[in-house]
Amino acid sequence: MTRSIATPAIRRRVLRAGLLPMLLLPLAAHATNGYFAHGYSASQRALGGAGTAMAEDALAITVNPAASARLGSRWDANLSLFVPLREVEAGPSRTGALDLGIVEIGEGKVESQHNLFAIPGFAWVAPVSDRVHAGLAIYGNGGLNTVYKEKDASARFAGADSSVGLVDQLFGSAPTEGRCQGLYGGGAPQQGNADLLGFCGNSNGTASVDLIQLFVAPNLSYKVTPEWSLGVSPLLAVQRFEAKGLAAFARFSNSPDRVSDKGFDFSYGAGVRFGVFGSPLSWLDVGASWQSRVYMSRFREYEGLFAERGDFDVPSNWNAGIALKPTANQKILFDYQRIDFNDIASVGGRLNPERFVSDCALPRLLGDNSENAACLGAKNGPGFGWQDIDVYKVGYQLRQGNWAWRAGYSQTRQPIPSSETLFNLLAPGVVEKHYTLGSSWQASKRLGFDLSLMYAPSNPVKGRNPLSRVSLASNDELVDAGVDERDQMLTLDMKQYELTLGMSYTY
Repeated sequence: MTRSIATPAIRRRVLRAGLLPMLLLPLAAHATNGYFAHGYSASQRALGGAGTAMAEDALAITVNPAASARLGSRWDANLSLFVPLREVEAGPSRTGALDLGIVEIGEGKVESQHNLFAIPGFAWVAPVSDRVHAGLAIYGNGGLNTVYKEKDASARFAGADSSVGLVDQLFGSAPTEGRCQGLYGGGAPQQGNADLLGFCGNSNGTASVDLIQLFVAPNLSYKVTPEWSLGVSPLLAVQRFEAKGLAAFARFSNSPDRVSDKGFDFSYGAGVRFGVFGSPLSWLDVGASWQSRVYMSRFREYEGLFAERGDFDVPSNWNAGIALKPTANQKILFDYQRIDFNDIASVGGRLNPERFVSDCALPRLLGDNSENAACLGAKNGPGFGWQDIDVYKVGYQLRQGNWAWRAGYSQTRQPIPSSETLFNLLAPGVVEKHYTLGSSWQASKRLGFDLSLMYAPSNPVKGRNPLSRVSLASNDELVDAGVDERDQMLTLDMKQYELTLGMSYTY
């Protein structure tokens, strides 16, 4: 017998209930698995992010569009309170008489501010017929957010212990050092430093980035047989980005007026996710899904910062999972996820220090401001250098009457190579492990409540700053801009806490 979809009045109430939190609460930009959330519903979050082969709430369609065929008419809304604690530490730099320091981070430890974020999520599903089901999900994919206060950090530019050779060619007898306020020197010169060569940004010294990604995903699934279903979710995406305190890097960009302090900029795009869900055995469910690259419009106000003139697409990713059911009230879940960060030039492009120094930094310091393929904003310009990652997730669920109890764990290898720490002070997505717990309570036939907790422990990543010591030869030529033991040591670290509250309604 064909069941009709919910009435228009119910649909309007559902959409209002889901969209209002999105409009009233700022979406957090955060980093868990890289900058992807470890899960999107309270149940997924409590199961270590596993859920590709489980359909128990409407937000299941965020990881597997075929899951809606296993659900009736319902909506689910979540609110996560997310606390990422991030810090960076810079060691000393040992610049010699024939060395030039392009940029050094001020020695010491700095903690990022603004550590509490609210992350809403909402999904609705309902049957159209016995075989066809429809739905809608609105959720945040994650992002990046750091704020390093001007008063807590400083930077040093083009410092050399001796004005000889190439240093003398570059600057003559003028002072060859600029000490500037802010983590990346975006502020005014420090007291006692005249910065006669204009290295400082002389703008906002508080260094920060704020990236959020919001997805609106209509959903359609088709039950091929009673055991198998297919699903698709077109993805409509919007990104918001802002950078502050990076003005000192403008001279190393192809668009120097579009590097920092331009306010919020938005980009828009689309992609698609496909999924399959099946129950080949009574004690086994399986699922898999693939999300295409989400092609986004450029961040035009920051085309001088990101590679490919401000392009920042969402990387493709895919996941597969199984759910074992040893008894009627137990599930053991295993998920695997692959995220292709390296395919996106602005995220995966690496800093080649030899190329950056010889083809961009030194020509710019000598007054050559022509467009250069090695500078910021170029097609193959420097990015964050993130690698692709594999995420392994395991979860356990036990149902007892109107209650469900959950626990989970996930493991990945963080995406930042030790050679890429300089730019990733802004994006220290170095977490590798998540420990999770949670529960659900079905308060009535229609109304349910969910709770999950997450802890991601500290995972310091150390690497050298290749721009802190550029080695020169006695014949005035550049001989080395690579990484060695005399370069400044940088350390990135983060740990995270999260509390998620959820509510569901079945009708």
